[in-house]
Amino acid sequence: MHSINSVFYPPIIAHRGASALAPENTAAAFRKAKALGAKWVELDVTLTKEGEVVVIHDDTLERTTNGVGRVIDHSYPFLKTLDAGSWFGKAFANQRLLSLVETLQLLEQEQLFANIEMKTVVGHEHSLAEQVIQKIQLQHMAPSALLLSSFSKKTLHYVRKLSPTSVLGFLMDEWSTEWKAFCAEINAYSVNLNHDVLSLDRVHALKAEQYRVTAYVVNDPIRAEILFSWGVDAVFSDCPTSMLSYLNVSPSAT
Repeated sequence: MHSINSVFYPPIIAHRGASALAPENTAAAFRKAKALGAKWVELDVTLTKEGEVVVIHDDTLERTTNGVGRVIDHSYPFLKTLDAGSWFGKAFANQRLLSLVETLQLLEQEQLFANIEMKTVVGHEHSLAEQVIQKIQLQHMAPSALLLSSFSKKTLHYVRKLSPTSVLGFLMDEWSTEWKAFCAEINAYSVNLNHDVLSLDRVHALKAEQYRVTAYVVNDPIRAEILFSWGVDAVFSDCPTSMLSYLNVSPSAT
């Protein structure tokens, strides 16, 4: 197993930033998460037409920008012209899509750890893995500050080949008995799961293999408490305010 110098504390990972309070995957959302006391944020990356790595969840633009069409069909310079905040509220007008490099620089400025989810881009898995690793290396980011995750086994295999020291997390939306063999293949650090498929026995099975266990997306503090009692290491939440308040964590305490 790879060691990681940082721990999930507080045990809340701000999902796409503080996405209940600011437009997801934007600088505003990441800064809001930091202001609320979160140490970890989650963000999503995919490829543009020319192979730039951009921070956005969907493979299309309509939901979170004023653009239209697939992200991968547009150039990065064009994507930078889009408004990625007005859909959430007027106060966030003209928030822009971030490149991975811009985001890494922001993380360093704000002293945030991050889980970077590499989206499944069929046919471009190697390119995405290669570009993500290259961008991280160029920024001289410590491997322990970043957890690289994906639902795509192919993408994670490429990342491991390209970067033996990267800290990897395997994402599972549904329970699969293949997790154990695959995580061993890629020397995973964590398994990140839909909280609805977790049970006490499943958490214990994962922990018995020395994997960190994270659960998404948890916005109910009572549910989070149950998951923590089972041994879950951290939960992804859109609502770090209520979650951190429930845990009695304040920005000044972190």
